[in-house]
Amino acid sequence: MNIVHQVEGAIAVLKLDKAKMAEIARNKEATVFGIVFLAAQVVVNIILLALAFPSEFGSIFSRYLLWPIVIPVLAFAANAFLMSLIAEKAFKGNSDHVGFFRIMSYASVVLWVTVIPFVLLVVGLGLYAFSLFSLVSLAAGLYLLYIAYNVLMEHHKLTKEHAVYTIIAGFFISIVVNSILGNILVGGGYKMY
Repeated sequence: MNIVHQVEGAIAVLKLDKAKMAEIARNKEATVFGIVFLAAQVVVNIILLALAFPSEFGSIFSRYLLWPIVIPVLAFAANAFLMSLIAEKAFKGNSDHVGFFRIMSYASVVLWVTVIPFVLLVVGLGLYAFSLFSLVSLAAGLYLLYIAYNVLMEHHKLTKEHAVYTIIAGFFISIVVNSILGNILVGGGYKMY
């Protein structure tokens, strides 16, 4: 499978294409591409940060710059599995947690918009790049919640009410996971948004 086909699949997930979601959930190769989709924006953001601050290249890998870019992606992956587990255990949803992760990781291409603040930083327009990063990440996160709501109903066959409960639980789980990872990897100065 080529990358163009996979990106088209990710865009189909963003458009809530039910047939494509089911295909991705069943495809074992989709796990690797899903991880690539999650990691791609982190790698691009780090490269752009290195271009914006070439003399400070070593400091980019400090816990105060690197981890705040990486933590949301790690928390996203953990949250996908935990939401799927809640859907199964609390509401008798499908037990295919990897399939749910595959679909949600393809939906994570929406996080690629976080590249925009770092592009602005590279071209010298980044006075508020890190604040913009937080704002763009929040907007992308809200859209991912909307997608998760639909995927919970489609993949786990939850009712609308149960999907909402799972999303609410997922939201709080996301805060907890982000906080734990932030405190472990960055320290007390970590802010989620």
